[in-house]
Amino acid sequence: MDGRYNVGIDHIRSLAITCLALDGLFDALFNSQTICGYSLRISDSYDRLFSVSLLNLAISIRVSLSGEPEYKMKNLGVAACGAFEFGGPNKDGEFTIKDVCDKIIHATKISKPIERGVVGACSKLSGHNNKEPWEFDLGVGIFSPPWKSRLEDIEVRLVQ
Repeated sequence: MDGRYNVGIDHIRSLAITCLALDGLFDALFNSQTICGYSLRISDSYDRLFSVSLLNLAISIRVSLSGEPEYKMKNLGVAACGAFEFGGPNKDGEFTIKDVCDKIIHATKISKPIERGVVGACSKLSGHNNKEPWEFDLGVGIFSPPWKSRLEDIEVRLVQ
């Protein structure tokens, strides 16, 4: 090993697709009539799988693409994927891909509301930074697709 860690863009793309698929599956499992009905065990398994998938995506983006200009740019439309209830990283309400990845990595809790009839709810991430609480509502369905298209731009640039 040369000390560098890189999981590859194709793997990051597959993690983004997995997170998007799990996010979409939530409503079918918990917020609509399903064949099996609600189960605490299924809910716990889903929460664990979804959290681990988001964490893997955020870590993979951070370690493999943190040197790319897109990682720290505010004007990529990333702010549309979520909202800080309090404890946001910038005073202007904008945030970067780095900010989203940091919040995913440092979250102590990731959850989605189970409410009949509510479709496409955001995931709620929460944690503490310097003993100050923060909460971030993340729309995975909004974060994942634009990031996947950015990966293609980065991939083309890296191959050249």
